[in-house]
Amino acid sequence: MTFDLPSLTELSTLERLVSTQGVDALLAALDTALAQTSADARVRKEEGLTVSARTLRLIHRAIELDADFLREHPEALFQSLYNRLRWYDAPDAAAHYDTQGPGPWENPDAHLHRLAALWRQQREAAGGTAWVESLRPLSGSLDGGDQYYSHDKRVGAVAFSPCGKKLATTSSDDHDNIHLWDVATGKSLRVLEGHDIGEILGLAWSPDGKKLASGSRDHDARVWDVETGELLYDFPKQEGRVTSVAFSPDGKLLAVGNLGWRIHLFDMESGEKVRTLKGHQQSVLCVAFHPSGRQLASGASDDTVRIWDMTTGAQVASITTNATPRSIAFSPDGERLAYSVLEGVAIAETQYWTPLEGLWGTMGCTDIAWLGTTHLAMLAPREVRVLDAHTRDTVWSRSYYPNTSGNALAFSPDRKHFALTESTRVLVSEVHAQPPPALKSLGQPVQDLLGAPEAACLIVKRSDPNAVIDTRGHQREFPASSMGGGQKSWSMNRDGTLAAFPIVNFHEDPRRRAIQLFDLVSLSPAKELTAKPLEGRDTTSRMLQENVVAFSPDGALLAGTVELGVVRLWRVSDGQLLHTLKGPANPVSTLEFTPDGAYLLSGFAEASFLMVNDVKTGTLVHHTKVALKPTPTYALAAGAQRLAVGRSSGELALFDLPTGAPRSIQVSNETVVAVAISSDGSRVAASDMDSCVHVYDATTGDELYQVPHPELPYALALEAPLLVTLSEDHHVRFFDLATGAPRADVEASTDPLDVVRRRYWEGLGDGPVAFHRRMDPTPLAHFQDALEACYILRDGVAVGQGRTQKDFLYVLRIHEASTKA
Repeated sequence: MTFDLPSLTELSTLERLVSTQGVDALLAALDTALAQTSADARVRKEEGLTVSARTLRLIHRAIELDADFLREHPEALFQSLYNRLRWYDAPDAAAHYDTQGPGPWENPDAHLHRLAALWRQQREAAGGTAWVESLRPLSGSLDGGDQYYSHDKRVGAVAFSPCGKKLATTSSDDHDNIHLWDVATGKSLRVLEGHDIGEILGLAWSPDGKKLASGSRDHDARVWDVETGELLYDFPKQEGRVTSVAFSPDGKLLAVGNLGWRIHLFDMESGEKVRTLKGHQQSVLCVAFHPSGRQLASGASDDTVRIWDMTTGAQVASITTNATPRSIAFSPDGERLAYSVLEGVAIAETQYWTPLEGLWGTMGCTDIAWLGTTHLAMLAPREVRVLDAHTRDTVWSRSYYPNTSGNALAFSPDRKHFALTESTRVLVSEVHAQPPPALKSLGQPVQDLLGAPEAACLIVKRSDPNAVIDTRGHQREFPASSMGGGQKSWSMNRDGTLAAFPIVNFHEDPRRRAIQLFDLVSLSPAKELTAKPLEGRDTTSRMLQENVVAFSPDGALLAGTVELGVVRLWRVSDGQLLHTLKGPANPVSTLEFTPDGAYLLSGFAEASFLMVNDVKTGTLVHHTKVALKPTPTYALAAGAQRLAVGRSSGELALFDLPTGAPRSIQVSNETVVAVAISSDGSRVAASDMDSCVHVYDATTGDELYQVPHPELPYALALEAPLLVTLSEDHHVRFFDLATGAPRADVEASTDPLDVVRRRYWEGLGDGPVAFHRRMDPTPLAHFQDALEACYILRDGVAVGQGRTQKDFLYVLRIHEASTKA
């Protein structure tokens, strides 16, 4: 069958192709159609919509971005295309981007969002499967040559191979921290075993591209065989952190600079040290060979650039700078040396090592590179710049978001591409190309998500500013003057109008602790809840990170701590202190109201102690020993006043609130790791260190059955007809509650309570996140990134923190399968 512009802009054709022949066949069909379609070809679709050859190119790019995901989940083609194309030129996309020129949404012929909308209408009319909509633009541009290489941790250094076909990068992972990439495809070629400590500051290829040198903060330099990954040489016990490495032009020598003021030269045939260059009075930060190989230049924090003769090892020149030179580079003809100074980049002529008058660039420039003899590139604050090396005029620039830990820059030998580190990934793109619009969110990585499943909103913690996201997916940023930063231990009322978190008033003497109520509508502080500390209770030590707060289910009450071992209960409406609940003189680690709001449970992890108080009277109803580390080991029956408690003695205790005497079940002689109780209180389950779940009749205490697991099950949930477990092997397992017979096994992590209680639950792992309906092990839909954390709010809006796309903020909406009209 022949595919052309009209057919390949029909959703039905695209979905049929990918389902019958696969993603690669679809991409090949688009390639063939593009080769046979003239640049000025136009086809009129429904409602005046016109598509062109450019439409095919952008569809091709959208599929490329998600190709790996679509190979596993071809049913998600519409989802991927819609989320890419719709946000490309939709008018409302503009608010999410920074641009260095007109954005696609400003084009009068913008049509991709209209095509995506047409496909959605057709799909819903025909009846489509469930899918996940992105309520914000995704990372990855449809235009331009941008590629991103993602790492698990922060990227440190980057360097192109001499042929330009490979890229080496380093990450802050310990051990496996040197990565090799294919520049043409963006695919990972190899991960080298790397250094014991992951901060690698120096990286250099040998001239023949067969070796790679690296220098690390663990005071050693290493040389690797690029093809095999074999460690060829290790040069340990340098005088300080290794900051810079460089091969001589003939590849026979390796220069290694370190914070111990020394530069060592090593022979690459024998691996022996041949010379040490001494003269700098402070840390050496950068080294570079002259193209002839006869001299070496070095820059150090003693505010000098020094030139060394490679034959004798003698210092032949010293150039005084007005600041620490962090980067140096010789021009390809060897006639000039560029080096960073306080207010820009200086250039010295190498005949007499005489600095030229004036500076290139601006203050704070680093990572200098010559692009031929006529252009000088540098990493300026927030901008990559290429300057005319004679006139000093900027001939090209591209903005970027700076990292607090610093960025690194490298250019390909053909001077056509650059690589720029951005937190946990590397951007590779074309020099001189018009940059695509940049997502603002890329400069605002997520630090934490604070919320609860099926809540009305969620707090996104970032370095600046924090934000709140509601069930419409709308985001509002906290004003700079607000108190919306601070603690991790937030609590929100159910309707999403009010939050609470512990604070310390450091300006008062003595320091006063309180609970801050925060208005989530106006994003401003509301009132402080505080109380006079009890005499003899510690209010100064160990409190800042350990205070906890909790709203009652109806939001009318708030429980919190302002001193060690004491729980306060306030009325939210007027801030009235209702009760002071005294426990052991240890930090309160958990606070939880029973589902009906009648009782408050307070946990003291250091004392392995749980107390239960009547909310109306403040009366202590029960107190008991309980295992609370590493996680609380107790469970409440949602529809009955029954509490199950696990203990380090291997005992499981059951309490009927408020007055029932405890009944004990001896599970084993080892610590009870997890406990669950059914909503009606009739079944209770416990797991211990034998990796087995024991299920009991909660009324009689009789054991009904045991369910062995391959790894320790550390979270449980019971809800007829299922028992659900989560184990250390990151599997969620489903069993028949009546018999213990296995039902399903899902390779993912999630809270079993979410599985049995929530409308939707998420399965997190190393691969694409899966969204499920309540109690259903079969995924409803997948989304292409792995997520570090996720909360599904009301109305099916999911907020996630990216794992593959590190710390990226996802705001998604789960759509159930549509039915034919």
